[in-house]
Amino acid sequence: MKRITIEDAQNEMVPFLQNIQSVLLSTVDKDAEPFVSYSPYVEDEEGNFYVFISTAVKHSHNINATGKAHIMFLEDESKTEHIYARRRMYFKAKAEAFAENDEREEKIHNLFKERFADKVSFFSMMKDSRFYKLTPSEGNFVLGFGGAFKISDDRKTLSLNDQGHSKSHVEGLKKGQK
Repeated sequence: MKRITIEDAQNEMVPFLQNIQSVLLSTVDKDAEPFVSYSPYVEDEEGNFYVFISTAVKHSHNINATGKAHIMFLEDESKTEHIYARRRMYFKAKAEAFAENDEREEKIHNLFKERFADKVSFFSMMKDSRFYKLTPSEGNFVLGFGGAFKISDDRKTLSLNDQGHSKSHVEGLKKGQK
């Protein structure tokens, strides 16, 4: 099995996100009851993610109650080499609902139009839906077995996430061995 270096992983980050159109969104309510679903997403120039969801769904209520979410970008099952080693990127996130008629709506709506074209034409009809800003922190990027990396908060650098790795594997990664 080829060892994944930090440099290899760094080179995979941007293309990985560009090839994924939806984010898995996990939230909890005030009683810590979890809920998970997915949503198409966009990313702004500052690295924040945005989703457009109904104010009637559990995520909306949970975000309003806690201001927190956990998000994950997950490789398509049909494209993975091994079902237990799907590539994924995940973060804790500060979650914020846009108020009705928020001044940022037009900018974020345009990002959705750029990415999804006419698939977002229904947005203006969805009066009970809002944009939600997800500000990521404490990220991890996993590229299969033995390839787990911590993502810096500015998402510019990776470091070895050595939890769960053998000492020899960690040493090999640090030396750049493959």
